Amino acid sequence: MYGILRRRIDMRHFIIMGMSSFILLVLACTASVAFGANNLIYITQSGTGLTMNIDQIGNSNTVGSAQARATFTGTTVTVDIDQVGDSNTLAASAVQANNSSFTVNTTGDSNVTTLAGGATGDIAGTDFDYAATGDSNVLVMTQGAAATATGGNQDFAVTGTSNNINATCEVVGCINNWTVSGDGNDIDTTQTGNADHSITASITGNSNNIDIDQTNSGASTSGIVNIVSTTTSGTIDIDQCTSGC
Repeated sequence: MYGILRRRIDMRHFIIMGMSSFILLVLACTASVAFGANNLIYITQSGTGLTMNIDQIGNSNTVGSAQARATFTGTTVTVDIDQVGDSNTLAASAVQANNSSFTVNTTGDSNVTTLAGGATGDIAGTDFDYAATGDSNVLVMTQGAAATATGGNQDFAVTGTSNNINATCEVVGCINNWTVSGDGNDIDTTQTGNADHSITASITGNSNNIDIDQTNSGASTSGIVNIVSTTTSGTIDIDQCTSGC
């Protein structure tokens, strides 16, 4: 599929399979009302130079699933997914994607996002950006399941209450940047490997719970945690070790 696909569609299933560069713009809305619901998008993409933009507006929309994640393989891939509404889900994997950018913006409540990077190969120079505005949203991020995966940055911005982020990074030189604003948010991060890792966090609000496990197994490497916190009644737990955090 080449060129640009732009149209308003009332869709129940949208499936994309590609082997080369293309630009896709999907606006999941109904023709008769302002918002769409229960729309499904499934993607399997490989190749270089991909630019993909997906906008889903409404409730209970889906990009990928636990059984059939949206998958991307290639270099210089740019993916931007916006979901506006409640109870939307996103499940995607950057199987191998060097020098790429994946951006997810979620606005609404009770949305669930599952992202995986470097499942089978390298993701050096790749950025993963997640922003959530609303309440009771969930992000599960796993980076670097493959032993060959290196590099990659994770940036999280959360505004609202009772949001949950669970991020695991197993690559060499993992970099996390967080901004958390609101109450009752739960952030769990694990960084493992034998090279420099860093976490920089800004936390504002009440009763936020932060848990950081940072393992640097290399003899000459170091882990860095830099937190600026303006909060009451919350907990911050930081463990730094050479193994077994």
